[in-house]
Amino acid sequence: MSAVFSRLAPLRVAKYALGGLLASVFAALLGLSYSTSAGVIAILSIQTTRKQTLTLVVRRFAAFFVAMALAFCCFSVLGYHLIAFGLFLLLFAAFCQWFGLQEALVMNTVLVLHLYAERTINLFWLRNELLLLLIGAGIGILVNLYMPGAAKTIRQSQAQVEQAFRDILQRMADRLLTRSKQDYTDACFAPLEQQLEGLARKARENQGNALLSDQWYFVNYVTMRQRQLTVLRRIYDNIHRLDQVPEQALSIAALLEDISRSFHEHNNASALLQQLHGMQTTMRDEPLPQSRAEFENRALLYRVLYDLEDFLQLKADFAAALTDQERSRFWGD
Repeated sequence: MSAVFSRLAPLRVAKYALGGLLASVFAALLGLSYSTSAGVIAILSIQTTRKQTLTLVVRRFAAFFVAMALAFCCFSVLGYHLIAFGLFLLLFAAFCQWFGLQEALVMNTVLVLHLYAERTINLFWLRNELLLLLIGAGIGILVNLYMPGAAKTIRQSQAQVEQAFRDILQRMADRLLTRSKQDYTDACFAPLEQQLEGLARKARENQGNALLSDQWYFVNYVTMRQRQLTVLRRIYDNIHRLDQVPEQALSIAALLEDISRSFHEHNNASALLQQLHGMQTTMRDEPLPQSRAEFENRALLYRVLYDLEDFLQLKADFAAALTDQERSRFWGD
């Protein structure tokens, strides 16, 4: 995670500096008053993703016209006094809070302060403030158009996540056939959970930067894997509670090994589900347990098997929900 921040932080700083400078210079070249405010607006417009930046700019433009209208009313009625500015702040802050536009409060208040300082609201100054907003927001959008490609890092993280899943599944298969579970801990889950959280952040940022294409695939992929991890935790709990190795454990361990070997982004889990359903049918037809211990351990195995069904069904549902375009683009079908 620190490597990601070390790569992105200098880029963000460079965007702030370049955007603020370009906006201020461009506003000054156009002869606008308070030209440095355009630089501040540009800096405030640069967000984590392109879509966040565009959304923020649209919301600030909507709030700008409300701010100018409120300022005109307050200053026209009460004059250019602090009480009028205070009333404007009260009304505009309430408007921003009511409509969820809190991010527009400070920037538009700065623009209104220009009118307060000049003691006038006319077309010249309204044009000046609007151009400051246009230049600042426009430069902010242009500077933020550059985003380093995330596909390679996402694919690398996917490979690490899937290898971690394979290791956990293989370990489960081995431990299922071991009577003693004293040294079988859940320490493997926390690192995988952190990997998935990091991958989820990358996937969301990648989706937010995709202005002309749909990148929800990666977001949905991570969600599916996170749900599978929850199921694996349940399976671990049940395996850890086993104190015998019933005969049925052999076939379930073999299934776990098959899942581990075939665990891949492009596997739709169809064949594995068929294999599992056949095992469920076979186990239902077996003789009843002869002792309480055998009954309890076999019940735990049944729960492991049905949790594995949930685990595989999550992947099957994910695969079934893919569009033809997603299959062609991400699976190469």
